[in-house]
Amino acid sequence: MMLSRHAESLFWLGRHLERAEYSTRMLDVTYHSLLESAAWESERAWRDLLQVLRSESSFDELGRPATSEAVNRFVMVQRSNADSVVACIERARENARSVRELIPTELWQSLNSFYLALHSRDVATDLTEQPYDLYEMVKQRCQTITGVLADTMARDDGWRFVTIGRYLERAQMMCRLLAIRYQNLSDVSFHQWLAALKSASAAEAFRKAYRGSQDPTDVIEFLLLSPVFPRSVFFSLRQAEAELDILGAQFGRITRPQRLLGRIRAGLEFTDIHELLQSDLRLYLVDVEGGIRWVGESVATEYFRNSHEFAPFVPTGPVPTGGRS
Repeated sequence: MMLSRHAESLFWLGRHLERAEYSTRMLDVTYHSLLESAAWESERAWRDLLQVLRSESSFDELGRPATSEAVNRFVMVQRSNADSVVACIERARENARSVRELIPTELWQSLNSFYLALHSRDVATDLTEQPYDLYEMVKQRCQTITGVLADTMARDDGWRFVTIGRYLERAQMMCRLLAIRYQNLSDVSFHQWLAALKSASAAEAFRKAYRGSQDPTDVIEFLLLSPVFPRSVFFSLRQAEAELDILGAQFGRITRPQRLLGRIRAGLEFTDIHELLQSDLRLYLVDVEGGIRWVGESVATEYFRNSHEFAPFVPTGPVPTGGRS
């Protein structure tokens, strides 16, 4: 039987890991795409990044211009930023420590090793002298941990909460990224859309799927609606929905988070990108991202805040699909 506080720790372990990796990807791509850019273009790009991470207002409280050095430091290590990469890794480790008896030893060791490696470095100096090495270290460590997670953790309820947390976080981040890029569509080049693809490690997959297209519409469709690319919004929501379906089967009913997520997923699944572009795509993305936040809240209400305990799911027949095709 899993305690609700254990489920919550695993859910946030997944979210913090995903947030740390995604923030680092955004820093990496933005930093390297601006090496030869004009000052005004650089500041706008760094402010776009802060908007994607929902950190612009807390950054402005520092009273500093949005320079490369200031934003890098704020996103990576600033103590006043509760969502900095270092803070996310610290919280992921704390969540893992609270459920050590439920997770594989290799997973704890990988996460703890990453935490110690990060704290043994002078991150502020690294950002000034060799940011590329720091970005690579963080990305590789996060990917190692998720690889260990996939290879060693039993597909039980603990796995499901980690997975739901990771994919909801990923889908939210992608919605924000597309909304910010799209609102500047009239005056950005494909070079900047390529940066969006790279920040999601999607450039190669996009080229294969669209055979060298440089149409921003194709980029939006790929990152929003691809059923096969693991970082698209649709794919992420479908994965989270599959795990929620299995959890919901324990109660013999469709839970509220299943219902909310099913509506969002179905809306994406049957939408047409050209119809979306004829309407207000940015507003649509804001609505989808807000809906995903509600799914996260309803997961907390359904499984954490009600303080109930629930037995591990033992499949006895076909798993309900919750309307998924």
